[in-house]
Amino acid sequence: MPWGEAAGVVRLEDCGPVRPFPLRSGRRFAPGWWWSATTGRLVHYRSGVMRTQVMLLDRDPSVMAMACRPVDLSWRGSEGTVVSHAPHLMARFSDGGGLLLDCAGRGEISPRLRDLRGPWCRMRRI
Repeated sequence: MPWGEAAGVVRLEDCGPVRPFPLRSGRRFAPGWWWSATTGRLVHYRSGVMRTQVMLLDRDPSVMAMACRPVDLSWRGSEGTVVSHAPHLMARFSDGGGLLLDCAGRGEISPRLRDLRGPWCRMRRI
């Protein structure tokens, strides 16, 4: 469904993750769950950075709901290839607006996310 139509119809905060977070042996941090006082349910996270973002969103009084990887966005890249990306988190605010966000680790954003930045900057609020 086109993004503009989906953003107005689908309550992304009620959707489950569209992609799982893989478990990788040898990593210092594994995916987990955060009990959200805001939503009254568990919110999945992939990394320490993402857990911190979930914790901060949970403490923000303007956040009414949040979800982990609730949508998979797809579009045609510059060479005509299909590009897709599932943002790490979605937050719904008390004014009805929403925010899709990715949680980058230490240092700079990954090259893959940096390449996706162009289409993301042109997206409207949900």
